[in-house]
Amino acid sequence: MKEVRLYNNLTRNKEVFFPITPGEVKFYSCGPTTYDYIHIGNGMALIVGDLIHRCFKALGYKVTFVRNFTDVDDKIIDKAKLRKIDPLAHSKEFLQECEQDIASLGLLPVTYAPKVSETIPEIIAMIEELVRKNFAYEVKGEVLFHVPAYADYGKLSKKDLESLQHGIRVEVEDHKKHPSDFVLWKPYKDGEPWWDSPWGRGRPGWHIECSAMAKKFLGETIDIHHGGVDLIFPHHENEIAQSEAANGKPFSHYWCHNEHLNFGKEKMSKSLGNVITVRGFVENYGGEILRQIITSAHYRSKIEWGDAAIDRAIRDVERIHKFLINYEHAKNNNIDKSAQSSQKKEIENMLASMQEEMANDLNVSGALGIFFTMIRNLNRDYLAENLNYQNKKKLTVDLVSAIDQTIAFFKLATGLIHDRPEQLIEKMNIARGKLSSSDKKLSEEEIVALLAERKVARGERNFKRSDEIRDQLKTAGITIKDNPDGTTSWSY
Repeated sequence: MKEVRLYNNLTRNKEVFFPITPGEVKFYSCGPTTYDYIHIGNGMALIVGDLIHRCFKALGYKVTFVRNFTDVDDKIIDKAKLRKIDPLAHSKEFLQECEQDIASLGLLPVTYAPKVSETIPEIIAMIEELVRKNFAYEVKGEVLFHVPAYADYGKLSKKDLESLQHGIRVEVEDHKKHPSDFVLWKPYKDGEPWWDSPWGRGRPGWHIECSAMAKKFLGETIDIHHGGVDLIFPHHENEIAQSEAANGKPFSHYWCHNEHLNFGKEKMSKSLGNVITVRGFVENYGGEILRQIITSAHYRSKIEWGDAAIDRAIRDVERIHKFLINYEHAKNNNIDKSAQSSQKKEIENMLASMQEEMANDLNVSGALGIFFTMIRNLNRDYLAENLNYQNKKKLTVDLVSAIDQTIAFFKLATGLIHDRPEQLIEKMNIARGKLSSSDKKLSEEEIVALLAERKVARGERNFKRSDEIRDQLKTAGITIKDNPDGTTSWSY
């Protein structure tokens, strides 16, 4: 088990991670609100949450991971009204759509995936405790948390109580004792879902849900809480206040937040209208590319979205999986089972360095750089894309064991290695074709026909026509490679 260092937004410092229970991690990540298809900005939070999960597992920890679904919310109610259907029916439908998108991103299964609608008793019990302790009060069926009653309010966001800028979902109304007081329980309105409570029919406010779900599945104090930076205030600040006021204990020891995914200077947001849905992106390019874009940058760095990022991700996915194909072939065809390798220690050192990078605040880009160095060295010394090992060293059993361990660690820790690499390479080629903006882009059938014509021209020693076809393909964004066996490979 390796020592991990995490940047803790509570202290604004990178700290050594000390779990509550040695060797175990209690981890909560704020999940999606199921009112519409999720966009790739939401996908970034999902993938980073998965990265935290993977990293600790790969470094030897037992992880209990809770990621919730918010299926009771103002946005859900508004969308349901437009569709003239029951809000819970609307949220159930889009929860299923969200689960489909999650499956496309290669996320490990969570331990628990609770829903607000299934946690109402725990939410009511926590609100009752807050009222009993005079941290909350009721006005005409609405229960509000009284922010000045909690002395440490603002310790995460570093905001002074009197100068707070109120969040989108915090309404300032006359019946509040203080402008920053926030809603724990909302009274029933026509067309909204409701449950019975000591304050009458109603539904939970936004913030209380995560506090109740975290307590139900992880206990009163957890190790790590994660979400996007936009949730620091007011959502996470309010979670801390209500959890610590109700339980009388620290809520979370470490707070990890991922940065935004940006279009130019603006973050991706449905309210700004600059969204690309996960569903649409995956249908065009694949979840593997989205994961590569997001995971290969540090989670605390903004990601600038654009074609260049997509193209780079396609090339990286191809490089990793072409290596896997060539390595598997060499294991079967270029190995000396009786010898030992002097390069085994080099690979073991690379694995140790990759583990160190992942333990250093989840530095995937550092680990990826080491992995690419290993690929380059193995390609140079042992592997052959043309399957000709005449000038190559032979793999050995001990070297293969070290390489396999390194691949296994990288796969678990990052999720950047996928099954069925041959199919994935073809998928990347199709993705590159869709990314191409050339007005002269050719269809696959046209490309195959031109290559067939070029083969005939070469057979007839008509090199002028052969070169013309190569240039035509190049202009259309197609690269070709003549293989030793007489075939020709192509890619966008």
